Amino acid sequence: MTIRTATRLVWFGLLFAAVLGHRVELAIVLPLAVICALALAVWVRREHPASLVVLAVCGALIAVWSSAAIGLLVVAGMGAGMSLPLRRAIPLALTGPVVLAIASGAHGWSSPLVAGGAAAAFGGLVGGIGRRQSQERVHQRARVELARELHDVLAHTLGALAVQLEAAIAVNDSGDRAQVAELLRRSRTLVASGLDETAEAVRALRDEPVPVADRIAALADQAGVALRIEGTPRPLPPQPGLALYRAAQEAITNARKHAPGASAELHLSFRDGETVLTVRNETTDPVAAPGAGLGLQGMRERLELAGGHLETGASPDGFTVEAAVPA
Repeated sequence: MTIRTATRLVWFGLLFAAVLGHRVELAIVLPLAVICALALAVWVRREHPASLVVLAVCGALIAVWSSAAIGLLVVAGMGAGMSLPLRRAIPLALTGPVVLAIASGAHGWSSPLVAGGAAAAFGGLVGGIGRRQSQERVHQRARVELARELHDVLAHTLGALAVQLEAAIAVNDSGDRAQVAELLRRSRTLVASGLDETAEAVRALRDEPVPVADRIAALADQAGVALRIEGTPRPLPPQPGLALYRAAQEAITNARKHAPGASAELHLSFRDGETVLTVRNETTDPVAAPGAGLGLQGMRERLELAGGHLETGASPDGFTVEAAVPA
C-alpha cells in the first residue's frame, strides 16, 4: 500500500469514527459514507477524475453534520492537484467548497464551516501540485541521468569502434587479411564491451552497487594501461561509483586522443570515506592536455553531482587527472 493510499484510508477511518461518535442522522450520512468509500476505491485503483468529484460532493454533504468530513475535501483537492493539469484541477477542487456552501445554506448557514472547507480544498490542491512537481523533478533528473549514461557509453564505444573500422579499411587496401581479421575481432570485442557497459549503467540507475575496481581494471586492460590498486577494493554506491568509472574512461580516451603513443597509468586508491582515481600520462602540452574540451567539464559536473571533486594539471612527468568521490 502506498503512502497516498494509506492517507486516504486514514481520512475515511477518521470520518467514519466521527460519524458514529456524534450519533448523527445515519439514514442520510451512512449511504453518503458508503459512496465516499466506493469513490475512494475507484480513485485508488484507476485514478479516474469523476471519482474525485463524487468524493468531494459526498464529503461536502457529510460535513454539514460532521466537520471531520472536511478531510475528504483535502483528499479530493490533493488528488486533483497530483493527477490533473491546473486548468482542470482548480474547478474540481472547488466542487467540494461550492457544494458545502449550498448545503450549509440549506441546513443552517455556518461561515466557519464553509471557510474551513474552502481552505481544506485549497490546501489539498496546493499540496497535490507540490507533490506532482516534486515527482516531475525526480523523473526529469532520471531522464537526464539516463541521457548522460547513454551518451557516455555510445560516445566511448562508437568512437573506439570507428577507429578500429577505419584501420581495418586502410589495412584491407594493403591486402593484409590477417591484420584485417584481427581488427574486426577487436571491433566485435568493443561492441560486446559496449553492451556490457550499457547493462552496467542500467543496473547503476537501479541503485545497484558498482564494482568499480573490477570495471576500471577491465577498462585498463582493454586500453593497455597499467593499473595500481591501493587499499581494499569495495563496491561503491551507484552515483559515485559510476562517476568515478566515467572519469577513468574519459581520462583514458583523452590521453589517447591528445597524446597518442604516450604511456599512461592509473592509480585507484580506496581510503577511509573516500575513493580516489589518479590518471597520469606523459604529455605536457597545455593545448593538447586531456580534458581541455567539454570532456573535462562533463567529468567535473558528474563528480560534483556525486559529492566528489576533480583536480587536473601539468606535472613534472606529464599531465595528471585526479578524481575523488566520498565512498
